[in-house]
Amino acid sequence: SLKVPRELLRSFPHSKRVGSYLVGKMINKGSFAKVMEGLHIGTGEKTLETENSYYMVMELCAGGDLMDRICERKRLEEREVRRYTRQILSAVDHLHKHGIVHDLKIENFLLDEHNNIKIVFGLSNTLKAESLSLELLSTQCGSPAYAAPELLAHRKYGPKVDVWSGVSMFAMLTGTLPFTVEPFNIKQLHQKMVSGEISSIPSDISKVSFVLSLLEPDPDKRPSVREAMEERWINEGHAKKPLHTLSHKNLCPEDLNSSVLTYMTESLGYSLSEVIHTLTTNRPSAIMASYHLLLNKLNR
Repeated sequence: SLKVPRELLRSFPHSKRVGSYLVGKMINKGSFAKVMEGLHIGTGEKTLETENSYYMVMELCAGGDLMDRICERKRLEEREVRRYTRQILSAVDHLHKHGIVHDLKIENFLLDEHNNIKIVFGLSNTLKAESLSLELLSTQCGSPAYAAPELLAHRKYGPKVDVWSGVSMFAMLTGTLPFTVEPFNIKQLHQKMVSGEISSIPSDISKVSFVLSLLEPDPDKRPSVREAMEERWINEGHAKKPLHTLSHKNLCPEDLNSSVLTYMTESLGYSLSEVIHTLTTNRPSAIMASYHLLLNKLNR
């Protein structure tokens, strides 16, 4: 049932109401924001957005984080690394198509209950979608151990900084980072990257040759994400599943769930024409959030 029990709304511990949401207790506090628990009144789902703030209760990644998985096992099997790498490249290609450059590190990879990679957003930057291959960014973001050499050198950079996530692939395969300096010194770290002075390469070089190609210090010579997705190693054993990026087409009026539309118009008071227009133009808004939360609830 889509109807939210009144008891749920009454029993949810909250300090205030903001628009369509009840704001509950603080779950966590990070460097940039507090994470609050919020209950969406119309759907009973725990999530919250306001005009000035976003309070997000995200899906539970029951598989933990990838760093812990590597630490537990020392190094991951090639087959597993290939699976994770395929998912990461597909996700990065999707981000690039939407003009987002992430600068990935292994701490930003979580695992769901089905052992699928979920990328967590720490710091990212944006490019104009129509000039992804031409426009360069200059804002610093990311961690030095995982940052591409052009970032450490404070040079302009583009989407190929995300191909440098080969550092994470290397860590999965070997249990170590390719470039390390003790005690830490950012200039020496950059010099090691530029000269290709990798700390230790396993004797079975065939496993990491693809990954090494991603650690090309010159971004002009480094493969693009699309080129990496077409490499032989990445597609080994996946002949029937070519690596591609998920793309979501705008919904058509006939695609919309009639039960959800009825509930939104009759119980939540939205105008049918406004709901249809918002959903078919794919416009982020409270209406869009309500529709998808209700649809997920119905499908569960």
